[in-house]
Amino acid sequence: MSTAIFRFLSWTYLPDFATRQILRVGHRVYPTILRRAPPAPRTAAYVRHYRFTYAAVVLCYLLYNFFDASSDLPQNFYELLGISPDIGEGALKAAFRTFAKKHHPDRAGADAEAFFIQVRDAFEALKDPVVRFAYDRFGPDVLLWTDCVTTRDYFRRGLLSSSGYHIVSAVILVLLSAIGKPNPISSWRYFLFVGLFASELFLLVSPSPSAATPSSFIDSASLEWTVLSLLFPRRVVFQHVIFLHQVFFFLSIASSRVVPVLFPGLARGDSVMDLDVIRSMAERVGMLAKVSERELSVALNQELHALHGSRLRVPADLLTPPANPREDIMGELRSEMVDMMIEGKLGLEVGPVKSVWDAAMRKEEEGGQR
Repeated sequence: MSTAIFRFLSWTYLPDFATRQILRVGHRVYPTILRRAPPAPRTAAYVRHYRFTYAAVVLCYLLYNFFDASSDLPQNFYELLGISPDIGEGALKAAFRTFAKKHHPDRAGADAEAFFIQVRDAFEALKDPVVRFAYDRFGPDVLLWTDCVTTRDYFRRGLLSSSGYHIVSAVILVLLSAIGKPNPISSWRYFLFVGLFASELFLLVSPSPSAATPSSFIDSASLEWTVLSLLFPRRVVFQHVIFLHQVFFFLSIASSRVVPVLFPGLARGDSVMDLDVIRSMAERVGMLAKVSERELSVALNQELHALHGSRLRVPADLLTPPANPREDIMGELRSEMVDMMIEGKLGLEVGPVKSVWDAAMRKEEEGGQR
């Protein structure tokens, strides 16, 4: 927990501090190299320099964190013995005998006793191919799962124990989205989380590197074609999963730090260009609404004059409603409009009302055809 907090604080303050220092030094030598004055603070050129420098700092720091995370992973049982995870049981026994000759307390001294006992207990457990299958995926904790017997028991227990990390991560993502303003960065975090979950699940259900196959549930195919296996050939699945967790953490923090600096408008959920586009579209919609309203008014006035038998002496676009409309004509129009509104409302209904309305319409159509 303390390491995670330290890394979070480092990501929060270190990139900004390093960027300011690099810019200060760079702008001092700027006139000597480019033969011109450096940009003044708060200008567009200075902001551009800051963004590019900040991106480079974050990229370098991200690469450092990846290297540090990969080198700090605890060694697995095979690495301690100096063997590959895909060796058979006979080679495993031979490797342990070689290890025992070198690290036995009688030879290495009393200080090596605890380490020797730890490796010996792991060897005794991993001679069982079922335990070895579980160890490759879930790490040394499986040596304490004495209630598990079959491969499925270990797999179910391992999935339950690893689900805690994903539940906590999902809750943190939801809280970050709830307390902050909506922006695309939140969506990227969720994509990273889904990618992490899918990658971890793929590794857990992939074939075992072990050559032993105690049941049909275990596949003995090799995993050498995966990227992580190519990068770290002597590591097993549980180490890859730990590394993926750290990668997810670094990428989540890096995206939260880089995007607001490189793309400030995108981090706010909008941009100047987007606002201009929306403003232009709104103006066009308003103009279209005014034109449509004018055309509708002209058509309505023409209809009213036609119903009243008026002679049109002005252009259609200059027509106004009749000065003295007849009550019988206006009453009939109101009645027709009410009927149209009722028909439209009934046409949108569902359930029994819709069925009765459809039946009435069919009956009216049949009556008209007769």
